[in-house]
Amino acid sequence: MAKKIPSYKFSKNSYFKYTKHQSSEILKISSSFFALIGGVILASNTEISGYGFILLAMSSSQMLIANLQTGDKIMILYASSVFIFVDCLGVYRWLLN
Repeated sequence: MAKKIPSYKFSKNSYFKYTKHQSSEILKISSSFFALIGGVILASNTEISGYGFILLAMSSSQMLIANLQTGDKIMILYASSVFIFVDCLGVYRWLLN
């Protein structure tokens, strides 16, 4: 007896849910790379260290967008607080001041 292959029926919105989930995963991975590179630049304590905060701010904003797409409330609060308080303060103090 042959195995029956399951058939999947997609509604109109299932495509959009998949692409939102896929884009949030891409944003999370990209956010990790930006945070890593920004942290290394900041830790190098050279004349370009202030630009590490820009990469960290980009990382936090990507994480915020990804969490808004998935609806994770705790991570939305975390990403928005880190972005607003830490990264913006760092950009102001290191680059704009």
